[in-house]
Amino acid sequence: MNYLSQCVSIIIVTKNRPDMINRCLDRLYKQYAADVQIIVVDSSSNSLSKEAVFSKYPKTIYLCIPNGKNNRHLAKNLGIKNATGDIVAFLDDDSIVQDGWLEACVESYTSDDIGGTGGIIIDTNSPQEAYGTDQIGTITFNGTRIGNFNKDPQKIIEVEHLRGCNMSFRRAVLQQIGGFDLNYTGSNVLEETDLSVRVRKAGYKIIFNPKMAVIHTAAPRESILRTTFNLRREFYIARNSTYFMLKNFGLIRTLTYIFTNNTNIPAFIRKPKFNTFYCVFVSMFGKMIGLLAAVKTKIK
Repeated sequence: MNYLSQCVSIIIVTKNRPDMINRCLDRLYKQYAADVQIIVVDSSSNSLSKEAVFSKYPKTIYLCIPNGKNNRHLAKNLGIKNATGDIVAFLDDDSIVQDGWLEACVESYTSDDIGGTGGIIIDTNSPQEAYGTDQIGTITFNGTRIGNFNKDPQKIIEVEHLRGCNMSFRRAVLQQIGGFDLNYTGSNVLEETDLSVRVRKAGYKIIFNPKMAVIHTAAPRESILRTTFNLRREFYIARNSTYFMLKNFGLIRTLTYIFTNNTNIPAFIRKPKFNTFYCVFVSMFGKMIGLLAAVKTKIK
């Protein structure tokens, strides 16, 4: 286990979920005791999560962003800054690592050109994707993110992106590309996808190891709900997706995304309700804001 101690830092971002962070840490410490560096970055509006960490896990490195609002990327960058491991792994506070998770993570870095790795995610409170197992961790031309991280390809494969609740990267690579982009606002959706794309653009491979598994309970969010056709959720998906596409893939693919993806028009045609009607315009507005944000970033 000394090898793991020298190699890995685990960063967990949390906010107002003391029970979740307690369960997440409990599972980690039962498997790995004090053999890894575990960093919790807390944005809670009270001290309950801090108390949950220190009451049972005093060796945990605890960092605080007081009452941080939707600052997961800022919190993760703070964790990276304080990490000492050659590999930096990220978990959500509602992730529960399975047996062999860390060993599989470390063993995945078999060559210097592997920049990141992730694994199976079993979502217990949200629907599983229905795409075929031949599509795991891919991004289509018009910006559709295919995860399928619940599928087992029975082997280690190369992918285009990873999901934030179960992923890891070489710390040197994270430092090379500047960590997480702080321009992903609101729900911060696509922050980890953007990071994955930039790692690959820097010349590294990202792989999927099915032995690196977590159970993800998809706990409720405080401000931007996970429910379909929530107006704030739809806005930030459209805004961040447009920013992501123009930043990483250029104008043609961005226009393809704008006119064919996340329009909410098919949903409104199937079920013409006020909520889906509003979502059509919310998505259009979000895409306009995303375009402006990407152009502003490129100008800088």
